[in-house]
Amino acid sequence: MLMHVVWEFIDVSEEGIGRSLAVFQGWKPPEGADFKGFYGFADGEGGVAIIEVDSAATLARAVAPFTPWLRFTARPIHPIEESAAISGEGIAFRATIG
Repeated sequence: MLMHVVWEFIDVSEEGIGRSLAVFQGWKPPEGADFKGFYGFADGEGGVAIIEVDSAATLARAVAPFTPWLRFTARPIHPIEESAAISGEGIAFRATIG
């Protein structure tokens, strides 16, 4: 499952940011998590990643080390072609209801 994950710093103290960076330097993604893209926001307030995971548990394992310093929002995503086709299916279904 492809996930769009956004994180925001909740501890913006110098100590908190320093500790989160130290933890990040020693961190490795869990098995079953393939980071397709990993970006920090230019304003320094967080970032975004596109991650392919084999389960929700794998995603939870990927973010768990950082929860003292970061707030995560994760949303499943799929290619726009698939998204558009599904929207079309929804429109077609609604058209069958009087």
